[in-house]
Amino acid sequence: MGTPIKSVTQPSAAKSPQNGEYTEIEWENLELPGQGLAEIVKKYQPQIDSIPEGDPAEDAVMEQMQAELNAAPVNPELNGKKIKIPGFLSPLEVDEAKGVVKEFLLVPYFGACIHTPPPPLNQTLLVKPLEGKSIGIERMYEPVWVYGTIVTEQIHTDLAEAGYQIKDASVEIYQDDDTTAKPN
Repeated sequence: MGTPIKSVTQPSAAKSPQNGEYTEIEWENLELPGQGLAEIVKKYQPQIDSIPEGDPAEDAVMEQMQAELNAAPVNPELNGKKIKIPGFLSPLEVDEAKGVVKEFLLVPYFGACIHTPPPPLNQTLLVKPLEGKSIGIERMYEPVWVYGTIVTEQIHTDLAEAGYQIKDASVEIYQDDDTTAKPN
């Protein structure tokens, strides 16, 4: 996997874009008990450990595990909630003329969907920022905060399946000192 968002962020009170309007959630809140990434990987780990590296059986087990990750159920209690969540971008669409990211997958660790297998369905959010509320393409590899109303609706993208969507989102660069940079 890549660098988990927890290793570069600290919990904070939701302050922006409008005080108190958004509830900060963690990635574990997107999972149902027993259906998270850690539980699914733990389930397959004994099989993975018992297969010699490079054996074709290893690929079969990895495909089976990825299929289960792709089917991991979302948390229906989050549907329609106004949330704030930190994460990393896997860009889907950029506007080079304006220099902004127009659409992306928000994922819990750096490099997900690009350099590593995609996270589970319940750990992938399709984000469509409001006009003027995204970030510049020069900063798209930095951790961000995403604010918006989450919808539990599965969608297929070229990079991965997403179990959640946030349309009309605001995106800000994550700041360690609990302040946020203004989006471009």
